[in-house]
Amino acid sequence: MFSKLKREVKILLFSVAIGLVFALCMAAYTFVYAGTVQRNIADNVIRFHVVANSDSHADQILKDIVRDEVLVAFEGRLNAAENIKESRQMLKSELPAIQAHAEQVVRDLGFDYPVAARLDVAFFPTQRYGDLSFPPGMYEAVQITIGNGNGKNWWCLMFPPLCFVEMTGTENGRRQLSENVSDDAFLLLVHEEAGLEVRFRIVEWWQNRRRP
Repeated sequence: MFSKLKREVKILLFSVAIGLVFALCMAAYTFVYAGTVQRNIADNVIRFHVVANSDSHADQILKDIVRDEVLVAFEGRLNAAENIKESRQMLKSELPAIQAHAEQVVRDLGFDYPVAARLDVAFFPTQRYGDLSFPPGMYEAVQITIGNGNGKNWWCLMFPPLCFVEMTGTENGRRQLSENVSDDAFLLLVHEEAGLEVRFRIVEWWQNRRRP
């Protein structure tokens, strides 16, 4: 009887070990998958980030106007960029002009807040643009900070040009996105196949855990 019990314990321990190995393999796979997909998307987009001075009604309206005016002023040049390299070069060269334009908008509306514009890498939460869902993670972005920068943020995409003013994506922007990211990443963004919602949540969960 003792021998039989010993065999059953060994079988149980073996089963537990197999289960743990399987669970660890699945965790490692989802971790690698989440990082790979998010990096593929992040490497092919440049986001636009505007931060209000505060959450007051006036400051939030000001943020929206600055967003609209900057996008209108530079929309033509952004639409002309065929790849992220061209877009990045244009944004770097135009960054002083972007800041000056935002500052002028703020002054014209009667505010004296300082305005800072920079091209940097920052963490972004999950964000939807129409039928596209972008997972959280580190993304390159043009960031405009108004005043103290303590208010709610606003996000969009400068490359590909997916949302201007009314947050409506252009067909050209959607085409560029599909051409630049991997097929798997694009399907994840648009959730066009069954099961991709679950995979998106896996990416979302892992990336939020890695948030700085």
